[in-house]
Amino acid sequence: MKVTGKMHIDGTFDGTISSIDNISIGKSGHVRGLIRARHINVSGLLEGDVICDELHIEADGKVQATVTSKQMSINARGNFVGERKNWEQAAVDKALEALPVVEAIEAPAEKVVSKKKG
Repeated sequence: MKVTGKMHIDGTFDGTISSIDNISIGKSGHVRGLIRARHINVSGLLEGDVICDELHIEADGKVQATVTSKQMSINARGNFVGERKNWEQAAVDKALEALPVVEAIEAPAEKVVSKKKG
C-alpha cells in the first residue's frame, strides 16, 4: 500500500506500507510487514521491518522489528525487541553486500619445511 498523506492504524494490517509522510499505530493497532515512512509513532504493536527517519515508541507500544532509522526514541514504558541500524551503518552494510566474494585462503602448500638454526 502506498500512502501520500498521514495514516493512522487502529486495526490489524499485514503487508507493506510506504508513505512519504507519517504513520501512527494506535493502541489497538497491530501491523505486520515492511513499513517505510518519514516518521512512525507506535502505541500498539509493530512487527517486521521498519525504515524511517524517526521512530518513536510510546508508553505500552511494542516494536519487534529490524529498524533502520536516523533517530529512535522509546518511552520508559515502551518495548523494543530487535535490531536497530542507523542510516550510516545501513549504507555500509549495503555496500559490503555488493562487493564480490573473494577467496581469502589459497590452497595450502604441499610441503612445509622447518629449519633449525645452529
